[in-house]
Amino acid sequence: MSLEIGPEFAPPQPAVAAVTVRSPVRIAEPRSENAGPREPIAPIVTECRRIGIVRLSSLGDVIHTLPVAAALRDHRPEATIAWIVEEHEQVLLGGNPMVDQLVVVPLRRWRRWAMAGRFAAIVGEMRDVRARLRALRLDVTIDVQGWTHKTSPIVAMTRAPVRIGFDRAHARHPWSTWFTTHHVTPPPEAAHIVDQNLALLRPLGIAARARFVLPDWPESERRVDEWLAAQGSQAAEPIVLLPSTRGRRKFWPAAAYAELARRLAEATGATVALAASPWEQPLLDEIQTRAGTAKLLTYAPGPVTELARFLRRARLVVGNDTGPLHLAAMAGVPTIGLFGPTRGARNGPYGPVCSYIQSPSKRMSDISVDSVFAAASRVLFGS
Repeated sequence: MSLEIGPEFAPPQPAVAAVTVRSPVRIAEPRSENAGPREPIAPIVTECRRIGIVRLSSLGDVIHTLPVAAALRDHRPEATIAWIVEEHEQVLLGGNPMVDQLVVVPLRRWRRWAMAGRFAAIVGEMRDVRARLRALRLDVTIDVQGWTHKTSPIVAMTRAPVRIGFDRAHARHPWSTWFTTHHVTPPPEAAHIVDQNLALLRPLGIAARARFVLPDWPESERRVDEWLAAQGSQAAEPIVLLPSTRGRRKFWPAAAYAELARRLAEATGATVALAASPWEQPLLDEIQTRAGTAKLLTYAPGPVTELARFLRRARLVVGNDTGPLHLAAMAGVPTIGLFGPTRGARNGPYGPVCSYIQSPSKRMSDISVDSVFAAASRVLFGS
């Protein structure tokens, strides 16, 4: 059984996406299919002074949607850009220069409250969210997520006259197309979800390459500086492993991470760091014990902002399909993703120095340590 080794990802040229319209909106002449990919696009939607992005979660998916906000800011600098997002993921957007307004929709908290019977509190917050959405007076809402039971009601509550989403073949739930007015079919060359998301801007006449922007987080930067200084000069540019993720089927075994860490430390002489959230410290401790090398550190900060700043300092990042993997990729750090049940070609780390290893069996345990070490060696040593 052979593994699929994804090449370093080269973002495609902006290309033509098909758009279908099912509302009586005035439209301009459609762009010719023969037009070159860098030529201006005739917008179907011309009134877009107030634009809303609906992408609630998760961390990696919000990261993959950041280029949509950047493209809107670059091509519609006069527009007000709002983002409707979950509580946990708002950390990437608060203070982000690409976003003017946030509306937080705490679905996870509402589910916890429902389990506790706090229905009156849920209804009260839902009314507040609906009032905030209507107060935005959006001209355009872009449903990046396409979930009938999550984002579609929110899209409807915005009351935007133009509501853009994927067609039935590309939406997360096909029925979400009932809540959108413009349905986008990404071009075939848009294999990665980042490029598919950018295709949603075609009705606005926008074709753009991906650009990722995060807030500055100077306090997090300072704390990372202090932690690295305390570890000594060898930790200045660590090799970082990300062994945790949501969903057990996406985990590469702890024993495999331990062997990889030991081999990387021996081959490079560099410090190897295991990074995760604080509640995942037991997993990091298990891998550290199995590896049995003094050059293996663990780093489990509380705020995701500190983890993001830490990953920027890495020489190489290797990890499962998890949000922090994409934080490293968007920062331009050489990144190798390990993929089993999810597709690396669609969801892998995005950027010119990123690659992935795909298990053809969809079982993470079928990815060998040898194959990952070989991929890492090509990045570190060029061989």
